[in-house]
Amino acid sequence: MKRSIMDYVESLLEEYFDVSKQLENKTIVIGETENYLESLLAIEEEICWEFNVPPTRKFRDLFRLIPNGITKENYVTTSVQTLSREKARYFYRPSEFDFDLFKAA
Repeated sequence: MKRSIMDYVESLLEEYFDVSKQLENKTIVIGETENYLESLLAIEEEICWEFNVPPTRKFRDLFRLIPNGITKENYVTTSVQTLSREKARYFYRPSEFDFDLFKAA
């Protein structure tokens, strides 16, 4: 993955962390919650697209659940590692690979 794309993903994860913490710590006024949630969903979708994985619940949950007490830097690092690992699993499906295509004639 190009460094500029990785920088962008890291900035999205930082933004996601900040918005999540704002939502968590804020006394929520009806109507504000919707704006925060819409913002989080848009960031989630963008992160998935930048990682070239579908924005399904499975991939969103990889960075959606932020443990208590984690720093932003640890969250971003862990999320990038987890997303990278799951992306590799998503694209490498040995059960679907047809080895017969490569047999010698």
